[in-house]
Amino acid sequence: MAYDSMMKKALFNDRAGQYELWYQTPEGQYANTLEKELFLKLVQPKSGQSVLDIGCGTGHNLAFFKELELKAAGIDASKPMLDIASKKLNTDAELHWGHAEELPFNNDSFDIVTLITVLEFVSDPIKVLKEAGRVTRAQIYLGILNKISLLGINRRIKGKFRDSTYNQAKFYSIWEIEAVVRAAIGKVPLDWRTTLFFPLSWHKYTRWLDRLLPSANNPFGAFLGVKLNAEKITK
Repeated sequence: MAYDSMMKKALFNDRAGQYELWYQTPEGQYANTLEKELFLKLVQPKSGQSVLDIGCGTGHNLAFFKELELKAAGIDASKPMLDIASKKLNTDAELHWGHAEELPFNNDSFDIVTLITVLEFVSDPIKVLKEAGRVTRAQIYLGILNKISLLGINRRIKGKFRDSTYNQAKFYSIWEIEAVVRAAIGKVPLDWRTTLFFPLSWHKYTRWLDRLLPSANNPFGAFLGVKLNAEKITK
């Protein structure tokens, strides 16, 4: 989960426990299920592939990658987040403390690199994407908080009246993400889908609609998944 570009100001240091508990709520479980389904549709990972999760946070996605029999590694700027990840994963994933703008890995080190709700919280998304492109040899997967969704609009409005992590996030549309990708790594093939079309508090009543509505090329879901073909990146 989210990076601050300054290692000494890791944004989620004081919210690590809250972040982990959110996934135990009905809304968190529902969002998690649909977000994972989107990842599988787009990336189609194969057992034995290596994956680096940039902004791995408490290791939530790393645990999922291990279930898929991927060779998982994670990096995060928040030591409290990494402490939780270490306890959760034990030695099942390689964990690193560092920041997304200067990854401590060689070129082409991983088959897949993921940045899930990371670009929203960094000051230089272009530099972060350049680093992701440098260390991957096959795919980059972006999980993005979508600006033009009901949930995204609702979160930004609520943030005007109370303290919220989302107050410090930059939400993106698919067109803005495409522009950032072009600026960072050039014109590369990408596929994208969205999911979570309604506020999470409605999930008991709208779950069938969330799966009925098309996800491919639909710009209105709250969670935007983007897959980049990193094999086309000139390094």
